[in-house]
Amino acid sequence: MVTSSRIAECAEIVDAGGIAALPTRRWYMLCADSANAAACQRIFTGKGRPVSKPLALIMPSNESVAALFSLSAEAQRLAASLWPGDLALLLPWSRQAAGRPWWLGTSTAMVNRDPWLLGELAVSTRNPLAAAVVSRSNGEDHAARRPALCPAEVWRFVAQTGMPVDILVDGGVCPLDRGLTVVDCLSAPRLAREGAVSTRAIMTVLCEGPPAGNDTLVMDH
Repeated sequence: MVTSSRIAECAEIVDAGGIAALPTRRWYMLCADSANAAACQRIFTGKGRPVSKPLALIMPSNESVAALFSLSAEAQRLAASLWPGDLALLLPWSRQAAGRPWWLGTSTAMVNRDPWLLGELAVSTRNPLAAAVVSRSNGEDHAARRPALCPAEVWRFVAQTGMPVDILVDGGVCPLDRGLTVVDCLSAPRLAREGAVSTRAIMTVLCEGPPAGNDTLVMDH
């Protein structure tokens, strides 16, 4: 366990195929090199995560997102106004990036730009980060499925699952205990999951400036 001043050490470990656990405002996240199949598979195995649920992709910049994904006018607005932040966008890979690995989603990926430690790590690693919350995805124990909010809960997860976490950044207690807001931008914007960014904030962004097709947000309930 290290302090947040040792992000460079985390980057070296991730680049070498290791797993890092870092705090966000929301909860602790497991991070791996998105291009490393073995490292990403360890996250799936440790969490008991179904392979049908791809890992999130943490990108270092808006420009790097635009280089890999096709962004609608609405997605560009959301990215320009609310990134870095607690918002994830479901985006289609561009033609140049077609055929991405299954652990990121072969046609669509959940993309985020984090303004805190995950973002700092993302700009320090060789490839973007693949990430998932520190919690079990399977089993009947509700407590095991709750996201880790402090280092002790990360260690409990490691002890219960046997998952190899190579480095843990101690960020104390994560205050929000709420996930990313997820907006599906594959066609007309659709709220796929409510979270830390308010629906009102998203609607405000979509309604600003000149019309961009459909400036409404479909609620997915």
